[in-house]
Amino acid sequence: MFLLLLLLVASVGFAQVGDPPSRIEVTASYWPVHTNGTVQARGTAIDLRSDLGVNQNEATFAGKLDLRLGGRNWIRIEGVPFRLNGRSDLSRSITYQGRSYPITDRVTSTASLDYFYGGYQFDVVSQPRGRVGLEAGAAYLGTTGSISSQSTGLTASKSQTIGIPLAGLSFRAFPVRGALDVEINGEIKGMAFGKYGSFCQTGISAGIGRGHFFLEGGYRFIKADIHDAPNVNMVAPTFRGPVVSLYFRL
Repeated sequence: MFLLLLLLVASVGFAQVGDPPSRIEVTASYWPVHTNGTVQARGTAIDLRSDLGVNQNEATFAGKLDLRLGGRNWIRIEGVPFRLNGRSDLSRSITYQGRSYPITDRVTSTASLDYFYGGYQFDVVSQPRGRVGLEAGAAYLGTTGSISSQSTGLTASKSQTIGIPLAGLSFRAFPVRGALDVEINGEIKGMAFGKYGSFCQTGISAGIGRGHFFLEGGYRFIKADIHDAPNVNMVAPTFRGPVVSLYFRL
């Protein structure tokens, strides 16, 4: 992504022509999420796919608002409500929240992860044909998960709220103007927390449109690895997949 960014800056040149910088940018996305990873709560490290059979390509909707405060200063707000469901015949015994589920037991699982981010962005490059910005902010992760046995009726649940700082880089460019305009954007942000894990989010999209509206297609990736202590509680999902978005600027 960084190589692509450098190529865009070099090729577009951010010429001093075109529309004035937008004040508000809204992106609404449809994201069929492919999920894998592990969770752990007072027991076994449980694989979301092989142990719980979490559904893939789950329909997910995401939203993002960029508000220019003036000059090169922006406020960014974005959120994604992830919803996961699974059903599986266990091929091994697992333990979740201190409760054990034996081999060959059939289990169902549900999980939610609400991701919300708010941050500040400063454009180190800001021209009518594009911008490159550095951003810093904080993310909120609210997670809830439960596993139920179909043979015994036993259910165990766990909820956790996490706040994490994030920093990164984003860009948006309009390299082609004509009957239809071409727009390209991307971002990467994250943070490492030492023994408590890490978080990374990245994505890239390209769109065509005219005036205020653009239709975009791209790819998005989020990987979390958050734990409070080794072998105690852990949330480590990976969400990835193609994304289709409607981008509006004013």
